[in-house]
Amino acid sequence: MRYITIVKKLEKTHTCPFCHEVPEHILEESKHFFVLPARAQYAEHHLVIVPKRHANLLGTLTKIERTELYALVDRRVIKLHTKHSDISLLLRDGLVKDPLINKSVNHLHFHLMPDTGVHIKSKTRSEDRVRLEDKEYAELTKKYKTTFLS
Repeated sequence: MRYITIVKKLEKTHTCPFCHEVPEHILEESKHFFVLPARAQYAEHHLVIVPKRHANLLGTLTKIERTELYALVDRRVIKLHTKHSDISLLLRDGLVKDPLINKSVNHLHFHLMPDTGVHIKSKTRSEDRVRLEDKEYAELTKKYKTTFLS
């Protein structure tokens, strides 16, 4: 069955697919997280790391949870590198809103995707991007500091 069909069916019943995972699907488990093979894989050996408790935002994880998460990511990336030269880590944080972003589950999770690029929602193709010169870059940095650090 198509992935999005299942997700839409779960949404109608307000069922979070990650909150009801069964033990036989879990590859690795820690106190606060579990590691699963991705059900809708982008690539071979695609893994997902999921908090056991329902959370939508990275910022809601405790310091202990974040430390444990990093250890899981580190361990899985090391293992994946035994078979793959490149690993992408994709954080899925926040709520599903924009269909162009291609996010389908309202539960914080992390994709470890071997040898896979990540779609960027942009009107500019990757190879057409412009690298900012130092002056423009300094101005952009100043704007970001005002917007995100104040």
